[in-house]
Amino acid sequence: LRHLGEKKLKERLPQIYELAVEYLGVDPAKEPIPVLPAVHYTMGGITADGRTAAPLPGLFSAGECSSVGIHGANRLGSNSLTELLVFGKVAGEEAVRHAKAVGHGDAAVLGKLAADSEASALALLDRQAPAGGKGERIATLRRELAKSMEDGCGIYRTAETMQATCDKLAELKTRYRATVLDDRSRGWNTEWLLAVELGFLIDVAQAMAHSALERRESRGSHQRLDSGFTERDDVNFLQHSLAYFQGDAAPRIGYGSVKITSSQPGKRVYGAAGDQADAERKAAKA
Repeated sequence: LRHLGEKKLKERLPQIYELAVEYLGVDPAKEPIPVLPAVHYTMGGITADGRTAAPLPGLFSAGECSSVGIHGANRLGSNSLTELLVFGKVAGEEAVRHAKAVGHGDAAVLGKLAADSEASALALLDRQAPAGGKGERIATLRRELAKSMEDGCGIYRTAETMQATCDKLAELKTRYRATVLDDRSRGWNTEWLLAVELGFLIDVAQAMAHSALERRESRGSHQRLDSGFTERDDVNFLQHSLAYFQGDAAPRIGYGSVKITSSQPGKRVYGAAGDQADAERKAAKA
């Protein structure tokens, strides 16, 4: 952006200018702004059908936590709006319909689930450091988690790097059980919240890494560089990856069918190659 000059940058892009200076120590009027990929979306999520219902009766999901089936192997821009407005409305209506059609649940069972959940969270808050030690730090584990996922499940992937990430995640899950918090207050404790979230982050990371390792092909945003796995394999992998957890073990990866309506799977191509692919599809329809 250097060619625009400081005056125009501060006038037209003040926030970008301020963020670059404050967080990167880069003056956009004099230096290039570093650009790098970052994760901003999870294309999977809670398994849901076209009416947002999960296999677990009474559970409905919409938004970025849900895998309702509109993404395919690579998310399209603006799909978030569809997920929220369209499937958010459907989820609300379906939840109301379900609630009216079923009787009351077992209050004792629900009470026990709530108590167990609260006890687990309190145990995390009250955990003491081992004798002569300091315990694991939340920030340290989060940093190592992010680096491991970047290394093994970034833009380009190989069996070797993904396996290393799977191994690292197993290590982090063990170390997570030794985390100790500095803030032990029970009100407005953001460190406690981050600690609870970290456990879920590790679960999601394991689901992603193990399913990617088992997907011996390249499809959408999953691009492998290993010999033999650089192309899409519809015969064996035109399926949704499903992760099943039991205890602290690594997830078991299974598969679910893909419902295809009018849009058939296509190559992930851009520019002139994309135009050529579009022309070929139109010709095939004609």
